[in-house]
Amino acid sequence: MIVYIKKGIDDEIANPNFYAAYDGFKQLGFEIRYFRHTKELTEHKPEDLVVGYVNGIRRVLARHGIVTPEIDYPEELSAYLERKVWITKLSAVANAPDSWGIFVKPVEDKKFTGVVVRGTKDLVGCGTYGEDPEVFCSEIVNFVSEWRCFVRYGRILDVRPYRGDWRQHFDASVLEEMVERFESAPKGYSIDIGLTDQGRTLLIEVNDGYALGHYGLNTLDYAKLLSARWAELTGIEDECDF
Repeated sequence: MIVYIKKGIDDEIANPNFYAAYDGFKQLGFEIRYFRHTKELTEHKPEDLVVGYVNGIRRVLARHGIVTPEIDYPEELSAYLERKVWITKLSAVANAPDSWGIFVKPVEDKKFTGVVVRGTKDLVGCGTYGEDPEVFCSEIVNFVSEWRCFVRYGRILDVRPYRGDWRQHFDASVLEEMVERFESAPKGYSIDIGLTDQGRTLLIEVNDGYALGHYGLNTLDYAKLLSARWAELTGIEDECDF
């Protein structure tokens, strides 16, 4: 397996997540090559893992006939949301001011950054001219702290805080239940969880493991998680399954 890692315009590895992947795969002994644009990957084979931004990786996988699923809110974990979540069009949100005071994020992963919509100014930057993307909408929950849980082959690798009061802590038993009940889970993914101001540990969202922030996860674990999901998507043997 060759690992292709995206570089930026300064010819350095493009961001800390990609560097963490580089460090992990380097320790594992894989050949590493670099690219700036996915169009440069003319000799790419399905077994060669690509580290980059979501849209770029999706373009590479699409060349091989692979479509990545949207797994933000799995049916098995709906009980852990404790809030209403629905899908609509961005235009429907913009044209329904009575519904504002909701959280909005794109169905297509990372098309824009999720935002709480309380007025028209909050919708700036959420769309592209001529497009009307599907979006997830949800009722607002007051999370006082948030964490990312990394899971590989059904086992929790680590849980990393990324927002909120560091003195607070989630209910570990609830998180373990989520992982156990997520029967359709990919081989590598993360679960974002939050602690509410009422002391409830809830699901924020699930992130697919082919491209996700490492948030301080051990770089070897991070590389092996990426490899597990890449192998599953491409239907090849996971060379890091050890």
